[in-house]
Amino acid sequence: MARTMIVEWEAPVNYPDAALDVVFPGGFFSQGIPDERVDHYEVERFDPGESVFMTIGYPRSPRIEFAAEDFENATVRIRAVLNSGSKTPFMTTTTLVFSMVAEFNSPNNTILLSFI
Repeated sequence: MARTMIVEWEAPVNYPDAALDVVFPGGFFSQGIPDERVDHYEVERFDPGESVFMTIGYPRSPRIEFAAEDFENATVRIRAVLNSGSKTPFMTTTTLVFSMVAEFNSPNNTILLSFI
């Protein structure tokens, strides 16, 4: 079974003014709406063998899956690409550690299921 890493992040949001923001400033009563200026994201993963960041995808949603390969951890950087074509600066994660997620419908997990 191939190991997969799943990375999720919070999409940028805007907080429109609400009626009570005059009383309690700071968007306390506003509900965030997704930023419509974001077209897609660029996601890159650090390859320790090559010592460079390599592109792993251009998702439109704030989530991406990629093969974990032989590494037990990964460093990922993400940036938004706006509708105008301009790009935000990269945000780099701390080291993401690979963890196990069991598929309970798989017969290979009988040992795991015996402990639960």
